[in-house]
Amino acid sequence: MKLPSSQNNPNEHNSEGAPAKAGRFYYGWVIAISMAVIGGWTLSMGVANFGFFINPMREELNFDRAVFGWASSARTVGAAVGGILIGRLIDQHGPRVLLAVFGGIGAASIALISMISHEWHLIAIYGIVGMLGMQGGANIYTGSVVAKWFVVKRTKAMSVMYLGLPMVLIFAFPLTQFLIDEFGWRTAWLVIGLAGVGMIVPISLFLLRRQPEDMGLQVDGLFFDSTSSQNENNVNAVERSWTRAEALRSGTFWRLTLAFGLHMAGQQSVSLYRWAHYADQGVDPTIISYAASMEGVSSIIAVFTLGFLVYRFRLQGLASIGFILMIASHSLTIVASTGIEVTIATILFGLAVTYLVMVQSLIYPAFFGRAHIGAIRGVSLSVSMGLGAASAPLTGYVADSIGTFAPVWWVAVSLLAVSAFVIGRTKPPGT
Repeated sequence: MKLPSSQNNPNEHNSEGAPAKAGRFYYGWVIAISMAVIGGWTLSMGVANFGFFINPMREELNFDRAVFGWASSARTVGAAVGGILIGRLIDQHGPRVLLAVFGGIGAASIALISMISHEWHLIAIYGIVGMLGMQGGANIYTGSVVAKWFVVKRTKAMSVMYLGLPMVLIFAFPLTQFLIDEFGWRTAWLVIGLAGVGMIVPISLFLLRRQPEDMGLQVDGLFFDSTSSQNENNVNAVERSWTRAEALRSGTFWRLTLAFGLHMAGQQSVSLYRWAHYADQGVDPTIISYAASMEGVSSIIAVFTLGFLVYRFRLQGLASIGFILMIASHSLTIVASTGIEVTIATILFGLAVTYLVMVQSLIYPAFFGRAHIGAIRGVSLSVSMGLGAASAPLTGYVADSIGTFAPVWWVAVSLLAVSAFVIGRTKPPGT
């Protein structure tokens, strides 16, 4: 789906024919920037950098690789269970108190990993963090909330938000490795978790709001001149807002959910174990951490290129490009054994994951509108995460048994190919 042509027009109109004009400053940009910081640090709280902890924790605690897979799956399953409720709460009450409480507890729980001594401790904490919505870049909060503030300028707003995620990771990857090398993995968990509390709680309480109407604002920062006699469609006509029940009856919703769910199943184990895999292949951990920072750089490039391409190509086609890039990244990851190969695989991963996350955040509101997007995305993310939950522990068991991740990762590549096919054939609802 291409974005509606009216989204390229800065002069929208209200339902009475009054032209809509942009105000000097729109609070939606504060929302987008705030969510960028929260999402970026959530990725740094044992999501994107979880793999850095695997080898040092295994050495001290003698955990099997599968334990880390079970922890990752517990976080995913927790997010799948909690996402449905959180999505509806976001629609009804907004993210302000919800994210301050849930995000604060989640970050504090991450800090508690510094005290664990048994396998079930890690799995339980990750399950709790997932149920609070602190999975990925806190996508159930970030994308859904920003979508409520923008229609015409949604792509620009999402670009601003997703620029923040890789910018945080550029510093978080080497910081994580530095903390582990200099102070140990326990101190690293403590610092990362407490920093999350210090960021998420005040930003949520002081800066976040539910939607523009709650502040007497119009979507996209437009205000209406009631004296005009022109008669054009208003911003609300740009997209129809489906209810969650209507979306669930749509074949389009389930095709999107299947495609991104298979992607989750294909990506999760690679994302978790790739750093430990590179170290097992003889690549120095410090080199790995700096190569990982290139993922942030490539993600920034992906944000800018997608912001340009989204008005020229269907969102489904852009998602297919993301899947193809991820296939290339996974294939190179399997065979990588040098710093150069690790860097290239990481750059490809950064491009791919940013394309796919951004397209997901754009395609659901583009297809189903903004009014109930929290509830709709809550169901979609829950199903997608449920499909991906088994892949990480399965990969750990295979690697512990035969000493290599390759067999499961080649299956992951195949699943991504299926995802590219499914998304490419998906049409907007009602067509």
